[in-house]
Amino acid sequence: MMALPFATLFIGLLCAFRGRRGWAIGLWAATFALLMVLFHLHATDSLGLQF
Repeated sequence: MMALPFATLFIGLLCAFRGRRGWAIGLWAATFALLMVLFHLHATDSLGLQF
């Protein structure tokens, strides 16, 4: 699951190097949104501690 942000960011960097600015910005925004979703899932996950 954590590989998705790295993959989208890498593809965005490739687009930036090839001069496709719109695609690069779009993929950066998609990466940021994906990171926020993954953080929300991580932050709201229960710990399951037993005392």
